[in-house]
Amino acid sequence: MTSDRLVFFGTDAFSVPSLVHLLTAKRHIVTVVTKPDSRTGRGRELSMPAVKRLALASGIPVLQPKRLADIEDKLRELKPTAGIVVAYGRIIPESTLKLFPKGVINVHASLLPRHRGASPIESAILSGDESTGVTLMQIEPGLDTGPTYDAATLQLGGAENRLELYEQLAELGADLLDTKLTDILSGNIVPIPQDNAKSSTTRLISKNDGLIDWSKPAIDIEREIRAYLGWPGSRTEIVGAEAIITEARLLPKDGPAGAAYKTPASELAVYAAKGSLIIDRLKPAGKREMTGPEFLAGHPLPTH
Repeated sequence: MTSDRLVFFGTDAFSVPSLVHLLTAKRHIVTVVTKPDSRTGRGRELSMPAVKRLALASGIPVLQPKRLADIEDKLRELKPTAGIVVAYGRIIPESTLKLFPKGVINVHASLLPRHRGASPIESAILSGDESTGVTLMQIEPGLDTGPTYDAATLQLGGAENRLELYEQLAELGADLLDTKLTDILSGNIVPIPQDNAKSSTTRLISKNDGLIDWSKPAIDIEREIRAYLGWPGSRTEIVGAEAIITEARLLPKDGPAGAAYKTPASELAVYAAKGSLIIDRLKPAGKREMTGPEFLAGHPLPTH
């Protein structure tokens, strides 16, 4: 085991498995850096990031700066040798990177250089990728452009949703970090520059992305439903009722885009620009999640 003094940067639940692995391996984590507590939920109660709860329970000091520049003097005093970044949610400025003699290692949820940026998990689903994975990379000032140490691949079956893939990749990234960290810190693994010609960059997902556009092909909408499960959610209106669709299947049947109907098997379906979607599960506004047939019981539709 190396004597490296590590600073862990992380915020949301994706970073928790990596921090757990580091703690289990008894790595010397001198502090955890996370975003400030935020107000969430209908009650707007102040909530601390997931990694903060774990760090405090493990007796590790926590820093929550609005700007990393505000804690650079504190970090310098801690004499860290390397940093670990997992779903921190902010760009690490060059002035902060310079504080780590062995660099800052990032666990990124894609097979770089594909899907650089803030939404790699959603983008893998939206793109219909046959595989995705996690990459260990050395952070540099560019957006996920640094050289890579190693990667682990996960094959996709085409039915994964964001929540499932999120958990799988969080564990895969934690395992890869645990396996390779010693060799990275000792210099036994030399990072390899990315092939920028093969790169793609994701965009930040917004709440508006969840509004279903039935003029798109059904296959694109089905991918959106899986990619946006949980947040922002795939929202639409069916026979006057606002609802979030949580599970759907493709049906090769064309008709007027946006029109809802009942299939001969008594399933709820909606026409898209090309093909239809069978709505297996949905959550009408103000009501519990229900199946398509349960929704049809209160909203009769013509059979097509």
